Amino acid sequence: MKFAENSNQAADYLRRAIPLMVKYNIPPNPLNYALWYTYVSDRMPELNSVLDKTVTTYGTCPVMVSEQLFREHMIKDELESAKDIQTNLISLLNDLNDHAHETAKRTGDYSEVLQDSLSALADGEYSELPLESIIQNLALNTEAISATTRQFQVRIDEAQAEIATLKAELQRTRQDARVDPLTGLFNRRVFDAELLQLISSPDRHDTTIVLLDIDFFKNFNDQYGHLMGDKVLQYVGKLLKENSAEPILAVRFGGEEFAILLPGSTLDDGARLAERLRDKIQAIRIKLKKSGEVISSITASFGVTQYRSGESSDDFVDRADSALYQAKSQGRNQVQCADESTPAI
Repeated sequence: MKFAENSNQAADYLRRAIPLMVKYNIPPNPLNYALWYTYVSDRMPELNSVLDKTVTTYGTCPVMVSEQLFREHMIKDELESAKDIQTNLISLLNDLNDHAHETAKRTGDYSEVLQDSLSALADGEYSELPLESIIQNLALNTEAISATTRQFQVRIDEAQAEIATLKAELQRTRQDARVDPLTGLFNRRVFDAELLQLISSPDRHDTTIVLLDIDFFKNFNDQYGHLMGDKVLQYVGKLLKENSAEPILAVRFGGEEFAILLPGSTLDDGARLAERLRDKIQAIRIKLKKSGEVISSITASFGVTQYRSGESSDDFVDRADSALYQAKSQGRNQVQCADESTPAI
């Protein structure tokens, strides 16, 4: 769970959260601060709903309920992925420990053989063991300890590979919470956090949003199937990624809707990018393997808007959404800007 508010917004949330905690007799610990801070920010409607029902029922939020809500709503993804990786790591370390213990035991045995052999050689003619027996015993035990050491080295090499895999898995699971698995684009969570940070920055420059929605996508799915629909989404995602060089951020907003965040860009910049993408999307051609039919009816509608000083992130996105709705209502496959009534070229 990330918090991207600036200091003024954070202070406001804290001022609103503390009286609620006092009102409902909520213990002032960091866990409860996080819950009620999130509650007053209205960023997680499901959490707010559960908290409202809880205080209505109990007059407060019991400790066990608070802990459960914190796990389920604040750190659920982090806990689940970390738990699996921790279990695998414990298993790996236990296995290594067993191998190390066995190697150490055999090393100790070998040390005793060496000591006995040295003693026998030092005794010379008084030794009960003939020289051939001492050499043979040393040879056998040397081979045994060498084999044990080689086995342990192999296990260490395997462990290094497993640790590298676990590290990659940890990085992947951390990224999974931020990336849409179908298109490979970042998701709405990343967009919201980046947008909030941008408009909260005191040295904020121009920021523009482009929203786009694939036209008649439900009809397309009904006619050609969801697998073909997924291919269209993947192709559109690929187009967005290829045309969104940093610092531009393209995300899958949800369903067949995508969003592009353009820091340091004007309304005209956003409109030009939208028009370029509109043209590329309408040029998509998909050939069906079974029938040989070529699908050439894929288009998208776009809404573009530039940030107005002082407006909230929700209002900013809503204006882009209104422009998108206007593009659809006026015939689709076009770009509309929030502050203009004609398509942007």
